[in-house]
Amino acid sequence: MQAYGRGRVRPPKSHKKMRLQKTNHIARNIIHLNLVNFYVSVARALNPRLSSYPVAVATAGASQRVLLDVSSQAREAGIYRNMRVETAKRKCPDLVLLDPIPGAYEQAHTALVKEASRLSPRVETAGPGHVFVDLTGTQRLFGRSVDIADRLRREIGTKYNLPPTVGLAANKLVSKVATRVIKPVGFCTVMHGCEEEFMAPLPVTLMPGIDPKVLQKLAEFNILVINDLRCVSQDRLAHALGNVAVDIYRFSRGIDNVPVRELSVPEPSVERRVVFKDQTNDEYLIRKELFGNVCLAATKLRRMGLGARRIELVLTYADSARVRRARNLPAPVSGDVTLFEQCNMLFGALYTRRIRLASMDMLFTGLCSPYGQLDLFLDQERETDLMRALDTVRGKFGAGVIGFWGVPKG
Repeated sequence: MQAYGRGRVRPPKSHKKMRLQKTNHIARNIIHLNLVNFYVSVARALNPRLSSYPVAVATAGASQRVLLDVSSQAREAGIYRNMRVETAKRKCPDLVLLDPIPGAYEQAHTALVKEASRLSPRVETAGPGHVFVDLTGTQRLFGRSVDIADRLRREIGTKYNLPPTVGLAANKLVSKVATRVIKPVGFCTVMHGCEEEFMAPLPVTLMPGIDPKVLQKLAEFNILVINDLRCVSQDRLAHALGNVAVDIYRFSRGIDNVPVRELSVPEPSVERRVVFKDQTNDEYLIRKELFGNVCLAATKLRRMGLGARRIELVLTYADSARVRRARNLPAPVSGDVTLFEQCNMLFGALYTRRIRLASMDMLFTGLCSPYGQLDLFLDQERETDLMRALDTVRGKFGAGVIGFWGVPKG
């Protein structure tokens, strides 16, 4: 059952089963704020005249530019993310092409978090323009959760000219799916106890965080809607899909117990530190250590099921001078090669003195769950497959059994 606008999914006529499942714990109320087409929405907030035009945001400074984000009008014209700019312009001559504005994106996302933080300390970001808010236990302060969510949606739209899509449900998964059902704008609530009923008629493609190849395999089995998954046992799913079957089995029933992380909880990060016992200015040796440690960090990120959206590199020279530089990525990255390419560019910009290095620190932050990820590189899927295969081999035969040949030069 789908809900559009400010609607609700009605509970079934019989409440007997739900009464039997009733417990003493406090029912959770989770909001998901989703600023659909985030980069385009921010550009239109800065220039409202773009609202009626097909708009796309493309990578800047690349030899072969690709689209990072497209508006709904552009999508109707056959334009999609990761399409090359030249192809997009041929298909849609009226396409308004924009360069990224990183500062504006950061301000817009910070504004969403700021407004959400006024309602609850449990606010979690899940990518640009995606914010989860846990309203559990706030009813006496602010009123009913459904009224709070609707008020928050209207205030953000009026104050910042950024109309978000809002979903309200008992967990992060269902609230996320609710915003996908009604996007690009609107408000959808899923009443407690109706999660499985809400999910049942939806396409399996609306389940977040599912690998495209898994979705393709489900399509080969003629499993097109979530209700079809509920007819298959977890054991049979595991036999066909492997370990991911556990998540799919839970997702198809609207089950998600992952809590919303509080703002006071430190943001997860991955760090690597290299100390050169014999201080060196041999760039080959330095880049070799950089590559090896980036691979170790990337492996840890993949085990966590996350990718890094921000990289910081710190170099400490033999004379105790320290230099640092950071780089923000539009999408989470966890592949060895892509992550090293970004770190290697940072190193090339930082290492400008011929003095020996004493140490090198790498910090990977902005770790993002599968919710709301955007594709960044055209060959990201191939690298993902390669990393998955390498992780499997290394897990079975040891970390040093297979690796990359050579070290890319600056």
